Order: sequence, then C-alpha cells, then structure tokens
Amino acid sequence: MPTDFGPIRGFLSAAKGRSQEEIIKEFLIATVIADPVADHGTVLVNDPRGRRLIVFNQDDFLFENRLLDPARRADWPMEFPHDQSIAGYCFRQKRTVVFCRVQASPVTARFFTGDSPIENMICIPITMAGGDPFGVVCFHNNAADKVFGPAEVTVLEAFVDVLAVALHSPLPELYLEKNVFIVHGRRQDSLDQLQLLLLRHGVSPKVLGQASKGPNAILDELEGLVRICKAGFILVTPDDEGRLRDTEEPLVARARENVIFEAGLLFAKYREFNRVVLLLEEPAVLPSDLSGIYYERFSKIADIEARIEDKLEEWGLLPGRARQRHAG
Repeated sequence: MPTDFGPIRGFLSAAKGRSQEEIIKEFLIATVIADPVADHGTVLVNDPRGRRLIVFNQDDFLFENRLLDPARRADWPMEFPHDQSIAGYCFRQKRTVVFCRVQASPVTARFFTGDSPIENMICIPITMAGGDPFGVVCFHNNAADKVFGPAEVTVLEAFVDVLAVALHSPLPELYLEKNVFIVHGRRQDSLDQLQLLLLRHGVSPKVLGQASKGPNAILDELEGLVRICKAGFILVTPDDEGRLRDTEEPLVARARENVIFEAGLLFAKYREFNRVVLLLEEPAVLPSDLSGIYYERFSKIADIEARIEDKLEEWGLLPGRARQRHAG
C-alpha cells in the first residue's frame, strides 16, 4: 500500500481553485507516484449522450508523463462504450472492480482479449451526489506479482473519494474533446462561416438540433451539449425586428428569442471564466439583457477571424499556434 502521502497532500493543496482538467492531471500523477502497485493510471469521463467513457488525455499528458506506456500509444483505445470493458462494468455497477489475470473471474476475464499486457487492474467509480458516476479511475500494472490487495483497494478508494470532492466544485465541467458550442439564429451563411473556421483549426462546433421538440427535450439536449464543450460563441444575427410597445420608435434588427435563451445558459456556465464570446452581425442591436458584455461586431466572419483565433488560443484549443508564437 502507499507509504508516501506527500504527493497526495500536494495534490490537495494544488487542487484548490483549479479547473477539473488540472485537478485530474495532478491527481493521476500524484497517485501513481505514491502507490507502488499502480504503475499506470487513467481517468475515464462519462459522456452520457454517447453512452461511453472517454479517456481524458488533454495535450497527450498520459503518454508524456508515462501514465500510459508511450510504446503502446497506437494500441490504446481512447473511448469505451458503457457495456464494454472493466471500466464500463465498474461504471454500470457503481462499485470498485478488481482484476487479476491469474485468478480472474469469468465476469472480468471476458473483457481482456488479444495481447493486452495488463496483469492487474483496479477500476473505481468517481461517485458524486446521486445519479451516474462522473467517470471511472483505473490503475493497472503489467507485473503478475503486483496484485491490488484489500489494503491497497481501501487506500485507492479513499484517494478517489478525495478526487470526487475536488471535482465537485463550481468550475466549468470537464471538456472531453475540442468542442465549442455555438448559439445561433437563422443566418445560415454566418453560421457556416464560423463552423468552417473552427473546423479548419480542428475544433468541433456543436449546435442545438433543428428538429421540432418539446421544451424539456430541448433543455436536456442543450445541457448535454454544453457539458462537453470547452467554451461558446453567441452568434447574434439580425433575424427579427422589434421596438418597445406603444412607442413610435423605429424598428430595430435584433436576435431571435431562442438566441437569448441559449445565451443565458452559456453565460450562467462560462461567463465567470471568460469562455463566452458574443459575435454581433451588423445591423443587429445588442439585446439589453447583454448590455455591458464585451462583443465583436462584424459584417462577415472573415472580418474578425484573427480575433476568434486569439480566443481559441486563449481557451487552449490552439496549442500549436501558442507554441509557434512563443518560439517566435
């Protein structure tokens, strides 16, 4: 069992006020250093929409820090359906699962096929307040004699409980891929231009489905999409016209109601962390609800392409561009 708790104490101190991405990185490094049996470790995050667990590997840190064997990078799956793998079984059962190849039960043995070098593994659910686990932590080794015994299991479960507490914070939820949510109106050309710009940089734009749905289904889909996105753009286009009732003021171009609704959700989640950018297409007027918010005005997306790229870089979605600038 672990004898050096210094790295874990360091993790607790470092976790204060950090993002979930940083917390997970610090936790894995600290635990693998502290534990003599856990040679490798991963955190798999639940993606409820895709019914899968996704291996969190921001900027390839698992292989860079040898939390996974770099020699097997090409062979290591980065996602697992809920109904497959020991991690998926752990997630569904909401309990710790221990695997030992030399004495594996039929339930766990069936998940290991082919030439996997793993001899011993423990998967522990990251349990928060009710519902499905946030994800699963897996530790493993390739040595037959390094078994995860009862004492080891107890300590690692305690470590994962600490991780769950650290993750249960008001910081933005963990983003699983390079996703950015786009709130938009009816101007398809502006939306297309923005999506193409993001795709050109390897960033996946996410938009709410256009199918007719009830309000509850729309809210569920919206919350599910926002959960897996790093940040968001609010594309305010001149789709409607309006003015105050019982006045003679001229009609002004403004955004549709759905744009204001979705924008409110994005600001509630991200504004504190500077992860929302409002893009205002002329001649649309900024909604009074959003007065005082920083925005970029444009006639076509190409006008503000450089500023959008600056934001993507600031959000950590263009790491290559940041390195090039630093080298220059």
